[in-house]
Amino acid sequence: MEAGFLPCHTARMQPKTDGRVVRLWTKHLAAEDRAVEQWFLVAIGDDEKAKERSRKAAKGGNGVVEVIGTIPATRLASWGLTDGEIRLVLPGEPITES
Repeated sequence: MEAGFLPCHTARMQPKTDGRVVRLWTKHLAAEDRAVEQWFLVAIGDDEKAKERSRKAAKGGNGVVEVIGTIPATRLASWGLTDGEIRLVLPGEPITES
């Protein structure tokens, strides 16, 4: 019996759309509080949906959310992100291609 390739197993790991790099910046009201900046990798191809998903993930309602750039679907797959997933970028973590 010959082993065959099962495309269904790899197809679910491949994102269908490009993703977004999203920045969420929250300025606190008190003068002594520092602003908080968070970056997300979002496997959603729509800017508005990516921003909303990032806002929900950060539980921030009054921050400034902006899409900084797009991520090709192949790059998302190499990072292990599938459609709809979101990942917080840790401080100091590079998000450039390797």
